[in-house]
Amino acid sequence: MDRRSFVKNGAVLGAAAAALPRFGFAQVKGSDRIKVALIGCGGRGTGAACNMIAADPNIKIVALGDLFPEKLDKAANKIHDAAKKSVGESKASEIIDPAKVKKFSGWDNVDQVLSEDIDVVIEATPPVFRTPHYEKIVAAGKHAFLEKPGAVDVIQGRKMYKLAEEASKKGLCVVCGNQRRYDNRYQDLVKRMQDGEIGELLAGQCYWNNGSYIGAWAHGKEGTEDTLEYQIRNWWCFIWASGDNIVEQHVHNIDVLMWAFGSDRMPVEVTTGLGGRSTDLPCPRYGDRFSHFAIDYDMGNGLRMASYCHQDPNTTPNVSERIVGTKGIFQGLRLTDHKGKTIYAPGKLELDPYIAEHKYLLSAIRSGRRVNELRHLINSNMVAIAGRMSAFSGKRFKYDWMVKKSEENIVPQNVDLMGKTQDLSLKNPVSVPVPGKYKLV
Repeated sequence: MDRRSFVKNGAVLGAAAAALPRFGFAQVKGSDRIKVALIGCGGRGTGAACNMIAADPNIKIVALGDLFPEKLDKAANKIHDAAKKSVGESKASEIIDPAKVKKFSGWDNVDQVLSEDIDVVIEATPPVFRTPHYEKIVAAGKHAFLEKPGAVDVIQGRKMYKLAEEASKKGLCVVCGNQRRYDNRYQDLVKRMQDGEIGELLAGQCYWNNGSYIGAWAHGKEGTEDTLEYQIRNWWCFIWASGDNIVEQHVHNIDVLMWAFGSDRMPVEVTTGLGGRSTDLPCPRYGDRFSHFAIDYDMGNGLRMASYCHQDPNTTPNVSERIVGTKGIFQGLRLTDHKGKTIYAPGKLELDPYIAEHKYLLSAIRSGRRVNELRHLINSNMVAIAGRMSAFSGKRFKYDWMVKKSEENIVPQNVDLMGKTQDLSLKNPVSVPVPGKYKLV
């Protein structure tokens, strides 16, 4: 049974996973409660914990960690509400007791969380923290669910490739938040494309076009925008903290194309990178992110990939993917011939992908088998980073150069991501990248 079947039945690992050898980590028996910690108690992290409860209520939330203490109680109460819906009010405290769950805040919250007796960590902090936090998670020998993206720049991406290998050597499970890979409809369609149903794949386009600007609100007083605290609280607005929207959001759509093409098929060259900031929201209050990107990738052997994303108010939204083959086209979650006649349309969504990914992870942990999705996460992640670099600089470059030689590091020098920084008032002046002036390193 493959992962497609797993999502359909929601009970077992795929046949490929079943054939993997056993590793040295402690196996959690099916009847045991899996002990879970959440690092990053914002909306996505809290949502991920709720999704995990829906996937398998036989868990216990042991610890919560966040840089900001006020988020902890709010997260604990929301997760408890989800537990009540899953198992009833009388048993919800067996999953999480808002008054008793361990809560850690400050720059060392990760270290404190990892000192607890836990089996798996949900890591859902602002993206810039994901690499250093996962390094600590691997060192502690814990399984993990990692939100995307895994890295915000080339230096972090290279580190994540190494961590993927270390996690494999330790037999650690890691599942990543690319939900479309857990959608039975996408799984069905991707398999059919890979089996040649629309012929040889020639080109792909992907889109994340919002009709509003994500981050059109701001937490904090005017005049504090160049402080570290403001930028972390408004992380989605700042390139160094989010990776920009092509990396933080649009990576989902890029990942679908990479998956269909073959997840290890990387670009030969980034031929064109365009982008800018057309929104009228002022910098620095609303950050330094570009509002739009358009990227062309040469995937080799005649295959091209085009990436488009924007977040401009009052514009037409479009979040989708399109792949053209010699015999047909994938678009709108169906396969058509070149005249638009439907060749194949999948059935209904069978299991919420946000739940399916956690069910897959927990099943792997219980069985003692290894699941490691980090490499395909970082592959798509690095392709998105390459697009951003091209748009910022206005330059074309070989993808292999970026992966092996680029020294791109967008994290401010005054920010210590390993949990030692104490002064949130450190200055970090904000300016929007200018193509032609932005240095490609």
